[in-house]
Amino acid sequence: MKAKVMQVLYARKEQQDKVLGAGYPLRLATWNLRLSMERTFPGENWNCATLRKVLAELAIEGKVEKCKHESRIGQTVWRLL
Repeated sequence: MKAKVMQVLYARKEQQDKVLGAGYPLRLATWNLRLSMERTFPGENWNCATLRKVLAELAIEGKVEKCKHESRIGQTVWRLL
């Protein structure tokens, strides 16, 4: 699951770099990540609780971090490192 989440995050980062140019960090809310996961892997069931667990493990590994300024109650925004 971690590899699939990272695959989607890197794909979104490439898309963002094409549109905005390099140098901007990728920030993605859990809900938007879920929608991207469903679009990329249509046969699999993705829910926000599972994604939060995977993203928390990725944060421990140092691949993503929780944005303190953009996050709010009920919606966490994650930043790709």
